Amino acid sequence: MQRWYCVHTRPRAEAQALEHLKRQGFECFLPRLQRSVLRGGRRQTVLEALFPRYLFLRADADTTSLAPVRSTRGAVGLVRTAGEPAIVPNEFIEHLQADADAEGLITLPERRLLPGERVVINHGPLAGLQGIYTQAQSEQRALVLLDILGGTQSVALPHNVLEPVGPAQAA
Repeated sequence: MQRWYCVHTRPRAEAQALEHLKRQGFECFLPRLQRSVLRGGRRQTVLEALFPRYLFLRADADTTSLAPVRSTRGAVGLVRTAGEPAIVPNEFIEHLQADADAEGLITLPERRLLPGERVVINHGPLAGLQGIYTQAQSEQRALVLLDILGGTQSVALPHNVLEPVGPAQAA
């Protein structure tokens, strides 16, 4: 009977373990997220594992040896409970696969800023300044309170230049 198992991988080696396990004929699933991050003042898109250091493997342990997983490049071994490979419920994997595309990429809805949330401006002439998000002015612009010009000013800025830096402040 085919069951899903969880493979523990080396740090940031999920894709490597996935590739090598597939080459050995195992059916695998690596759910990933695409995120936008700020690196060196530039926005970059990165792919990362939904569960860092883990991926899922489907096999029939009665007819297929799972021992090669331990020696697969990028893998540490199977997650075990009481010395036996832990079985991942089919429903859990099905739910993840329903949210993923053919490459295992899961797209999360864009995070909305909350009134009172601290933000940093990451592009443009005000880049690096921090302020408090107050509200959306339109679909493209937001109002942010900034300490500039000797006082607190409400400034309309594009949503895409704002990035949260902390939790919303209590009103």
